[in-house]
Amino acid sequence: MLKVRIFSAVIGIPLLLSILYLGAYYWWGFFILLGIIALFEYYRMMSVKGYSPQYIPGYLLLLIIMLQAADTSYLLPALLLIMLLMAIFLILGYPGLNISDIALSFYGAFYLGFFISFAFRIYYLDDRFWIMVLAFLLTWASDTGGYFAGRFWGHKTLAPELSPKKTREGAVGAVLLSMMVSALFFSIIEITSTNFAYVLILGLSASIMAQIGDLMISAMKRYFGVKDSGKIIPGHGGVLDRFDSFLMVLPLVYYFFLYCV
Repeated sequence: MLKVRIFSAVIGIPLLLSILYLGAYYWWGFFILLGIIALFEYYRMMSVKGYSPQYIPGYLLLLIIMLQAADTSYLLPALLLIMLLMAIFLILGYPGLNISDIALSFYGAFYLGFFISFAFRIYYLDDRFWIMVLAFLLTWASDTGGYFAGRFWGHKTLAPELSPKKTREGAVGAVLLSMMVSALFFSIIEITSTNFAYVLILGLSASIMAQIGDLMISAMKRYFGVKDSGKIIPGHGGVLDRFDSFLMVLPLVYYFFLYCV
């Protein structure tokens, strides 16, 4: 399994960096596709639990929330259209369609659309490539630090009901490595000058956000009764399995470069 994960990373990381570097339609296309696949996995998990995902209004909501980062002028009319469609679906589908189906469908679309929208907001910042690289590095550092610290020193479980293998020692290791990577990044890549204390706080906060995102998706999977969200990435599971932590880091990095540098 570890060899498969490494192989996927060796292939996937250069491809990802190429997409981010090229920008433009590659950037937008990648994150739109990411959102579509992630929501598909979420709706698949809903189906396992016996719910009926509302695909059409759900995907419309996902695209609206994601793309309003580029243009907010159409947001309210588009939301009005979705609410109208949902009302029609509820009327025509009664009594087979229930409020839980609608609520869960909208929640997944909004959750994913909201966090992925920050990838499009970052696109309009200066040095967008390096900012996005930093977001990935901090996420990977947190995951890696947590994995190895938990493996070698972990004893006390962090959230046994959600993720029995995660430990408090692993959480500390995740924070420390993320802070180290943040400091190393700003010492090598001269994007802009910023207070060193802010750099460390960014690493600490990114790890906390990453772990929250990880546990959040773990809670969803526990509720829906599935182990993995999908199998699209060999050795890593689904898109939600691989990008759960990253989604939470995106808004943090965006606001850091917007207000702290």
